[in-house]
Amino acid sequence: MVDVPARLPQPPGYAPAPPLGSGPCGPARAEVDYRCAEAERLSQAAAIHVQRLREAKRILARAQAQRDTDARVRDRRLLSDAKENARRAYREGLTRAKSGGSSTDLQDAAGEWLREINRLNRQLELADRRAEDVAHQIVELNAALPGIELAADAARISAEAAQVSCVDARRALAACEEDAARQVRAPGAQAQAAHPQAAYPQTAPRPPAAAPLPPAATVVTATGPAPISLLLRGDRQALLGLTLRLAEETGVEAGRLQLLLLELRQAIAARALEDGALAFPAGHPFWTQFSADTGRQLTVSLGRLGYAFDGRDGWRDGRAPGLRELAMALADIGHDPRSLRRPAGQAAIDGLWQGTRVLVEEWLATAAPDLSLGRLIDVLGPRASRLGELWDMWGRLRPLLLPGAAPADFAPR
Repeated sequence: MVDVPARLPQPPGYAPAPPLGSGPCGPARAEVDYRCAEAERLSQAAAIHVQRLREAKRILARAQAQRDTDARVRDRRLLSDAKENARRAYREGLTRAKSGGSSTDLQDAAGEWLREINRLNRQLELADRRAEDVAHQIVELNAALPGIELAADAARISAEAAQVSCVDARRALAACEEDAARQVRAPGAQAQAAHPQAAYPQTAPRPPAAAPLPPAATVVTATGPAPISLLLRGDRQALLGLTLRLAEETGVEAGRLQLLLLELRQAIAARALEDGALAFPAGHPFWTQFSADTGRQLTVSLGRLGYAFDGRDGWRDGRAPGLRELAMALADIGHDPRSLRRPAGQAAIDGLWQGTRVLVEEWLATAAPDLSLGRLIDVLGPRASRLGELWDMWGRLRPLLLPGAAPADFAPR
């Protein structure tokens, strides 16, 4: 983790935004607290109902399986066949004993026959004894299941509606805080215009890169790439600058904010990888057979088979497909594997991803170009639920990630 100093020097006229719980957006934040707490409560209640429904279905399936098993045991024809097989085995053993076997062989054959007959009779007795109870249990579960399903559906719908209310409240709070932040920063902007040499830097100075960055979708401002692009590239100084500014404006502990920003970056990168936003290496003997879109379709098809790119240069969990699985994935997207150049052996498949990179910035530029709260929550899906603390201060963070940029500015260059 990056070491976080106490604070950065501020430009003339700079004034931090009001603390999170005060200011003109206090009522909007109280609404967020109420709506999101209610959404969390209803989500937990819905999870309990879902678990109850799952358990009822599991018990019903087990009871039905027991009923079917017992029905086979109680089938008189099957029981007679099993007993006849036991007698046949006994007769064969008796014949072997008479034709040169010992008395021990005869005793063993008789004992095996009696044990098998006893086992069959005991199975029949147990099946007869519990048949009524199992049938009664199945009737009760079938009668109760519609009510359990209805309760689970009602709880799920209530939780989803509460989650929508939570997101709407967060959107309203973000809009309020962005407007309040613009009003607070207006005097500082005037002072910076009068004293441009004292302007607040967007990020702390960075050492020169060892190699030029690869082309990527970037928000370009007057001073260079915006912090969102630098954050997605893993720029430590950009992360530090964002953390300090957000801590200054919200009063939240800087280390906690840094962890949230790192989790946001990881969630965006993971979604880009899931959507197959990849750039394949130029001149690769396999990938150059396909267009970019077809290559991404093949990536998604392989993922459905359980073979996924780890985002670096290999297969996730070291689990690589063979030629057969690769052919299945190609056929799944409508290509005849026989008409294509396939990797020459397993070693070539193991190294199939070398030189491939994830287009995180390009994906975000398309999925959520203006970083609006609702759109970002939608595209991140279940991962968004772990970033509730960040969404509650999105109105403070979004202007720092996209300083002065219009929505259309975040697009591939």
